[in-house]
Amino acid sequence: MRKFLILAAALSTAALAQAQTLVASYSFQNSLNANQGGAPALTAIDPLGQNSFDTALVNGVNRTVYHWRGDGSDATKQSGLTLDATGLLSNYSNYSVGMTLSFDTIALTGGGWRRLIDFQGRQSDNGFYVNPSQRLEAVEGSTLPAGSTFFTTSVFHQVWLSVAPEAGKQRVKAWLDGQMEFSLLTSVFSLDNAQNPGHLLTFFADNIGASANQEFANGQIASLALYDGATAPVPEPTTALLWLGGAALLVAVRRRPQL
Repeated sequence: MRKFLILAAALSTAALAQAQTLVASYSFQNSLNANQGGAPALTAIDPLGQNSFDTALVNGVNRTVYHWRGDGSDATKQSGLTLDATGLLSNYSNYSVGMTLSFDTIALTGGGWRRLIDFQGRQSDNGFYVNPSQRLEAVEGSTLPAGSTFFTTSVFHQVWLSVAPEAGKQRVKAWLDGQMEFSLLTSVFSLDNAQNPGHLLTFFADNIGASANQEFANGQIASLALYDGATAPVPEPTTALLWLGGAALLVAVRRRPQL
């Protein structure tokens, strides 16, 4: 029994450690509300009224996911989500975002680029993408070094992004399914900028302002988390809590007196 108690304690400690920096997480259980009280709900971008909650197989488990659907040929008809990070972060250049998502198709518009995250109020082409070679890539005026791991279409992947202040810019690191893809300095991943007064993180919908605004594809998202501070990938908060609950249940079963 002792080893099960130790396991439960270790999982509890891990969950508490994550809770110190986790400021908002979303598990899309037929709601865009946060799992944390006081954290804002996500806002849907759904100009065509086609977004929905669906069921999908995510890493071998049937889960409820949020399915965004839009028209990539017209930026005003693209879909996705926004998160207002105002007040959630101690420094808008020091944060991490983790999400588990799948794109339905390779983008048919925008040269094959697919937007992951926009940091500038949809007013700039700069941001975080899956590129036409199906790798993670950042854009700042021009493309920056890309990752090497293939982003398989119609498969759920964990994408992790960490941003930290460095030398007046941001040190940006990206992981795909736990594999670090790139580390680079940029100046366009801060949420505190003139084009983004609402400190918005915009997911999947491409920019409306500026050119090159057809870089979009439909897809599904199973989880999303925002951390205060730059961190390496961690398990989904919901998964960690499920493990913790399972361990506690196992301890209770072990303690049950024999009849």
